[in-house]
Amino acid sequence: MQAQLAAVGITLNVQLYDLAQYSAQVVQSGDFELSTTVSSFDAAYPAAERLFGTGGSGNYGRYSNPEVDAALAEAAGTADDATRADAYRQVELLVNQDLAVCWLSRAYLATVTRTDVKGVDRYPSREMFYASMWLDR
Repeated sequence: MQAQLAAVGITLNVQLYDLAQYSAQVVQSGDFELSTTVSSFDAAYPAAERLFGTGGSGNYGRYSNPEVDAALAEAAGTADDATRADAYRQVELLVNQDLAVCWLSRAYLATVTRTDVKGVDRYPSREMFYASMWLDR
């Protein structure tokens, strides 16, 4: 990443922190220009609210957009799947226009089992979903 940014004239100074340092020097202080973390979530609610909502617990950059907040509230407040999907599409559009986050990579999951293990499934968060697993013996 340093080389890629240097190619467009941006100097990147990498600082690695343990979790306590990261929490104090990045999350709590907000004193940073760019931060990265590994995150994934199983569903848009409540993850999108935490990441993009004004005051969200995962909104370390203190991003704030009243239109995004309104769309998040609409999505959380409806039982209609189509209305919820439209609201989240609006969140995605606005957040991408504002460049609030930059998705740098996507990890793909792999699970290796013996041939008699069936029904293996994972949540997008990488956690195993054991309720569907069974042994074919």
